[in-house]
Amino acid sequence: TGKYTGSLSTSNPRVLRIAPEQLLATESYEFQCFVALTSNPDNNNTASVVVDVAQQPITAQIGGGKERASGTDQALVLDASVSVDPDDMSDKWSYEWSCVDKTDGTTCTDTTGGDLEIQPNNTNVVARVPAGMLYEGTYEFSVFVKKGADRNDTASTTVVITAGAPPVVSIGTLSEDKYNPIADSYVQLVGSATSSGPIVSTEWTQVATSTTGAFVLGSDARLTGVVQVAALTAGVTYTFKLTATDVFGESGYSTVEVVVNEAPSSGSLAIVPSNGYVFDTDFTFLSSNWVDEDLPLSYKFVYTVGYEGSWTPVADAQASASYDALLPQGLVEDNYTLTGMTVVYDYYDSYSSATDTTRVLPVKYSTAQLANISAALTTEALELGDPEASMQIMGATHKSLSGGSSDERRKLTSSSEEAALRSALLETLQDTYAMSDITQANVDSMMSTLDGIVNAPNDLTTATAMDSLLFAQKLLVVSVDNEIGISATGTGYTGTALSKLLLSSMFNASDVTSVTSVSAENVTETLRYLSMAQLDGAYAGIGYTVSSSLIHSSSTREEAQYLGGDSKGVPGSNAKVSFPSNFSHAAKLKVSGTTYVDTRVVTLGTDIYTAYDGYGSTVASNMYGSSTYNTDLNSAVTQVEVMDEDGNVFDVGGLDPAAPIYVTMQATEPIDTNFSAWKMEKVCYSDGQVIEMDCPLGTQTYTCDSSLGGVDGSYFLDFTCPGVVPTCMWWSEGEGEWAHEGCSVVNYTSTNVTCACTHLTDFVLGKNVSAAAVDISFTSSPTSLPTPLPSPLPTSLPTAIPTALPTAAPSPAPTPQPTAVPTSQPTA
Repeated sequence: TGKYTGSLSTSNPRVLRIAPEQLLATESYEFQCFVALTSNPDNNNTASVVVDVAQQPITAQIGGGKERASGTDQALVLDASVSVDPDDMSDKWSYEWSCVDKTDGTTCTDTTGGDLEIQPNNTNVVARVPAGMLYEGTYEFSVFVKKGADRNDTASTTVVITAGAPPVVSIGTLSEDKYNPIADSYVQLVGSATSSGPIVSTEWTQVATSTTGAFVLGSDARLTGVVQVAALTAGVTYTFKLTATDVFGESGYSTVEVVVNEAPSSGSLAIVPSNGYVFDTDFTFLSSNWVDEDLPLSYKFVYTVGYEGSWTPVADAQASASYDALLPQGLVEDNYTLTGMTVVYDYYDSYSSATDTTRVLPVKYSTAQLANISAALTTEALELGDPEASMQIMGATHKSLSGGSSDERRKLTSSSEEAALRSALLETLQDTYAMSDITQANVDSMMSTLDGIVNAPNDLTTATAMDSLLFAQKLLVVSVDNEIGISATGTGYTGTALSKLLLSSMFNASDVTSVTSVSAENVTETLRYLSMAQLDGAYAGIGYTVSSSLIHSSSTREEAQYLGGDSKGVPGSNAKVSFPSNFSHAAKLKVSGTTYVDTRVVTLGTDIYTAYDGYGSTVASNMYGSSTYNTDLNSAVTQVEVMDEDGNVFDVGGLDPAAPIYVTMQATEPIDTNFSAWKMEKVCYSDGQVIEMDCPLGTQTYTCDSSLGGVDGSYFLDFTCPGVVPTCMWWSEGEGEWAHEGCSVVNYTSTNVTCACTHLTDFVLGKNVSAAAVDISFTSSPTSLPTPLPSPLPTSLPTAIPTALPTAAPSPAPTPQPTAVPTSQPTA
């Protein structure tokens, strides 16, 4: 009841999530929940709750910065229209401006000696002081803002008046009151600068502090600076200053304050009981005694098998400080220990954590028994509308499949039974997804469960592998569509799950049911959405990585104007891409210089096109320890894409070969660069003589031809053996094979090859064998008679042109300095 206009439908039938701004301030709402048994709808009941929505405080703000410079010859304009009412009430705003001379604390006076008048009046949203009305000095302007009868706030800004007309510098208001000093937390400082002449330089600096690495590399020299909050100290307020200098050497500035939040503290976690059994024991997480000034607090509970590793959420963040969960069995080598963690968030999402351990012992089941228990428990959980419990049961099930060992794969009595169980778990995961709210924690849980389902690729049917890949893609698509991004934990599970799927029968050329071409497209699309989820809400200059056994990637966001001459690398590999200096123009991106452009560089440790590329098997090492397969390919597949924020890929091609894109790839097998071993020196003495060369790739023969030699037919033979050399190739969708036109080797070492390419796509290194080469030389025939005198030693420089007749006498010794310019007439 009330004026609620939001949706009452929800994926999780037990939880109604109300989106922000759906409840109006000062209103009262009554929500009612009807509960019935699905097996007996007549057995039902209702409960209701009344929600009274209070008003939030308004925030007064003056645009432009905390402190700024202005000139005696400039009009000063101050704008309070950026003040915020989070409830967006219809009441009118009112404003009252004032000014204090900070030199003596008195009310400001103008250059005529009277009180300073703010135009058009001191109750307007914009305050204006005409040029020439203030002497040089420091002034504090304040605005008292009021809305309605009870809500008001005050904001102030300091203005330093200097002589003349320096550049006018302004900094946009910040979106948050406080920022958290945690990984992947950034604040964007948006500046602007104008002057009567061109602005030639801008610089961001810190005032009164000096923190190394505070700015994202390069952004401190741009109008828009990006601060890495993780480099700052909790509880400290930082002042950042933007200075702009114009062509006349005049400088102006503005400052902004960034408040760094403090995380909750002093709390602890207890897990009870201290030991129990998988499927049989409910474990309770109890988080207590946390302290923070920014209430309310919320609690998330996660666990890892053993003492360290990837964390799996047992449920989304909630207001309750306790939670009951079913946990998977521990590992025998860790005495079946699990580590639980509580993550406690304050109002601004700054967080702290505490851990405790418990022991979860196994219960021995056959594969069939495990399947039956899992099916019964997950069915019950879903019928009760409890998707969190369903995911906990699936987690316990796939951990039991590993047999309580850190070895990810356990050989069961019946591999077909295990394959069937993994297929059933995936179906249950799909059903659980349909009942789950799309939150970052739930995506983490589902990716963790998917990772467990696919952790034995040899026991996945092709259909299950394909459906698993599509499910991972679906999770990433909804993460992008709902603008929730993806956590580092979710990214890690995605990378490991996809790595295992690359080893499945989807990419097995010997499997007649393989649909590798479709799977290759799905892998690319899934990785594209992973990049989009990682970069959700990112600023220019920000990048994220993925590093798993077979997948390594980097995703970075940059303004189009800064892509030229930039290089993007990949973790865990020497692979990188380097753009030409005029890339945005040459690639015809057709976007403004300040438009965000995302670059995705990925290396895949298998040839995802192997089923129909004509080269055979994968370049990856099998995860169970077998050796690298033989192949004509000699690197990971390297994908390079440039796309906009919405994931639309730019078609980059037809670049000038003189200004190409350089793609560096790391060779899987070392490249032979011992070129001296390829060189053979031999002598041909007679016509038809056969010479054998012991070359690195096998014996080569050469038949002598006396017509190529000197007088007696003999000659020296410099023979270059054939050798394995790298080639640069790219995947041609039209031809369905690896092609090489448009990419060429620039240089290479034993481990890395740099290719010059005129387009972007999927790249790989190939192998070729160079042709043998022969160089012939021989001694010239002697003259019929000896020369009368020995030839003189050669001079260090060419001799002068000889004269027609001998000179009368030798030239004198050279002078220590150059001789004078010659005269036009002979000297006396």
